Amino acid sequence: MEPKEREALDKFFYPQSVAVIGASAEPKKTGYVWVKNFVEYGYKGKIYPINPKEDEILGFKAYKSVLDVPDEIDLVIFIVPAAAMVKIMEECVKKKIPAGIIHSAGYAETGKEGVLLQQKLVDMARQGGMKLIGPNCVGILCPESGHPWARRSTFPKEVGGVAVISQSGGGGGYFINMGEVRGLSFSKFISIGNECDVSVIDFMDYLKDDPKTNAVFVYLEGFRDGQRFLKIAKPLSRVKPVLVYKVGRTEVGRKMTASHTGSIAGSLAVYDGAFRQAGVLRVEDFEEAQDYLTAFENVWYGQGIPKGPRVGIIAGPGGPGVAAADTCGEVGLEVPPFSEETVRKLAEEIPGASRTNPTDIDLGAMAMLKGKNPFVVRANIIEADDNIDMMAFVGLGENNPKAALDAMLEIQATCKKPFIVIWPSAGKEVDECKEVLLQKKVPLFLTPERGAKALGALIRYKKAVERLEKEDLQ
Repeated sequence: MEPKEREALDKFFYPQSVAVIGASAEPKKTGYVWVKNFVEYGYKGKIYPINPKEDEILGFKAYKSVLDVPDEIDLVIFIVPAAAMVKIMEECVKKKIPAGIIHSAGYAETGKEGVLLQQKLVDMARQGGMKLIGPNCVGILCPESGHPWARRSTFPKEVGGVAVISQSGGGGGYFINMGEVRGLSFSKFISIGNECDVSVIDFMDYLKDDPKTNAVFVYLEGFRDGQRFLKIAKPLSRVKPVLVYKVGRTEVGRKMTASHTGSIAGSLAVYDGAFRQAGVLRVEDFEEAQDYLTAFENVWYGQGIPKGPRVGIIAGPGGPGVAAADTCGEVGLEVPPFSEETVRKLAEEIPGASRTNPTDIDLGAMAMLKGKNPFVVRANIIEADDNIDMMAFVGLGENNPKAALDAMLEIQATCKKPFIVIWPSAGKEVDECKEVLLQKKVPLFLTPERGAKALGALIRYKKAVERLEKEDLQ
C-alpha cells in the first residue's frame, strides 16, 4: 500500500479529532451512546458533537454544523437518516474532512434508489478527498487509541495481535466478545458494512504492514473483485495468517447477504479455490476461528514456529490421548514413535507409564513419582526427542487441578518446543485454573479434537507460506 493511502486509512484508527453528526442528549439514542463510548473508552482526542438543537452534550460544546467547528476534523461519524445525508456530505467536503463512517442503514441494501443515493455520496466524498466506511455498520474499534464502536457495552482494553474485518457489525461484535472469553486480544476491528468506498480488501492491504497485527480474521459475505483479492491476499498471507469465516454458503444464505449488506455471495467452491491460491484458511465457525487464532497467537508468535508436523502426545488417561491422535492423523499431522533414547528414559523415570506415542500414565505410576509431576517429567524427556516437533498435553483431569496448573506454567517457562494444553474437564477449581492459563497466554483447548485441528492449521499455514515463497522465486 502506498504511504499516502496508508496515511488516509490511519485516520480511521488514530484520529486526533472526531465529529459525531447526529450526537444526542437523549441517553437511549445511538448519538448519545457513541459520544459516551469515546469518553469511557479513554479516547484522548477532541470530540465535537454536531446537533443544531443542542448547546452541549455530555459536557462537550455542540455545534450546528461541522462548518462551525473552528479546528480541523480528522474523522466524521454520520448517525443521521439517509435522506439527510446529501446536504451534510456537502458540508463535510467543504470542511475537507479526510475520513467518514456512515453508521445508518437505508442505502444499497434496500434497492435501486438506495444504490443511487449511496453512489452519489461516494462520488461527493471522493471529489473532496474523503474516505468512507459503511453505510450500515458499527464503525471502528481500536483499543490502542481508545476509538470505540457503536452501541456495544463491552470494550476490549488489552491490545493484542488479532485484527477483525467484518461485513456484519453484529457478527463481528459477537466474535470480539466471544474471543475475549477465549483469551484473545485484538489490535483493530473494522465493521465494513456495505463497502461503498473502502473495502475488505483495502483493509487487508492496510493490515499487511500494521505492526500491531499478527493475524487477520475476516467475517465475509462476499467479494466484488476476485482478482484484486488474490493480488492483495497472497502477499498478506506470506507474512500473516489470514482466516476467513465465509457466510452465504447456501442458497438461503446467499439471498440473505444481498438483503443484509448488498454483497454478492457467490459459489463456495469458487471462494475455496481463491482461498487455497492465496494461502488463506477458511474456518467452519467462530469456535474453530478462535481455536486457530489461539494457536497462532500463543504458539506461532508466542512459542515459535513448529519445525514440522510430528506431535508428541502426553496424556493423563489414555482415552483423550487416543482421540487427539486420531484427529492429528485426520488433519495431516504425524504421531510418530518415540526414539529409543526417549523410550529408555521413560522406562527409567516412570516405570509404570506407557512408552508409546501417545503416552499415558495410571495412578500407580503417578504414586511412584513421589511428588514429581508426571506431565513435567515426561515433557522434559520428550522435548529432547528429535522425532518430535511439538507437544500436546491432554487430559489434565480434575483430581488436583492446581498441581496441573503449576505443571503447565513450569513447562511454559522452560519448554523450548511448541506445545498446547488440552483440558476437557470442568468444575469450579478446574475453571479457575483454566482462567489463569488463558491470562498467561498458555494455548488452551477444551477438547482433543479442537486442539489437534488447531495444530493442523499451523502446519497447513506453514506449507502455504512455503508454497507462496517458491512461487515468488519462479
